[in-house]
Amino acid sequence: MNKLFGLVCCLTASTAFAQADDKQPQLIKKSTIHASITLGYGGIENPVLDADDITSPILPSFAYYGDNWYFDDFSIGYSLIETESFYVDLLGRFNDDGFFFELDGIDKLYAVGVIRSNSGRPTIPTASPINLTPIKRDLSYMAGLSSALNVYDNIWLSAAYVHDVTAVHNGYEILLNGYQAFELLSGVAGVEMGLTYKNEELIDYYYTVAPTESKTRVFDYDLQSAINYYVKISYEYPINDSLSLDFKLKHTWLDSNLANSTMIHKNGYFSGFTGITYHF
Repeated sequence: MNKLFGLVCCLTASTAFAQADDKQPQLIKKSTIHASITLGYGGIENPVLDADDITSPILPSFAYYGDNWYFDDFSIGYSLIETESFYVDLLGRFNDDGFFFELDGIDKLYAVGVIRSNSGRPTIPTASPINLTPIKRDLSYMAGLSSALNVYDNIWLSAAYVHDVTAVHNGYEILLNGYQAFELLSGVAGVEMGLTYKNEELIDYYYTVAPTESKTRVFDYDLQSAINYYVKISYEYPINDSLSLDFKLKHTWLDSNLANSTMIHKNGYFSGFTGITYHF
């Protein structure tokens, strides 16, 4: 259940601030609950060294848009300004970095596999006993402002600023993206590109290894703020009024400074889901 919760949050978190296609009046009927469940396969690659990927054969979704308040999976918002081509919202959403640590048992993993010496092997000291602290990072919830503008023919540009309101790391993120939806083969396709700026406090909290978490010497590594980039494609083909074929695939490129840190083992990761969706 925890992995399913994380999968839903992670697959929606990066674009929850800019659901431009969903906020169009012709696609979302206000004051109506929109629920669906997708059966298929999908998940998220975990870029943290020795951590498990998050996968699931099921992906639920639940949304409600009122006159001002809305709830979209685990994101909540309040519309301050809304027209057919522009909106400004108050927004709350989970930070996705925390899921890499919370949902695969890495809280029980000691850093013997996370820290590597220059030779590629951990050097275990001879002193005994060795008392280590498990690697554990908490989830954080972010809140702030988001805005989007329809610049031309279903092309939306969006921006958001969200800050940690749970006192986990007191960091913030700035999110920018562009999105376009268009008809393709009797279905609706979408292309999205964007970036996420994560400040130094957020990066330091999640990706710095403390000396008590490692059996080896922790080499000084200057972790700074990071800018991650992503591209996402999606496609929905309606089968009937209740069923559709859905495909979503996203690739995120990690900031080079972050990707070279001792806790990360790849410079990017994939996330996505494909299957048959039943709309309630």
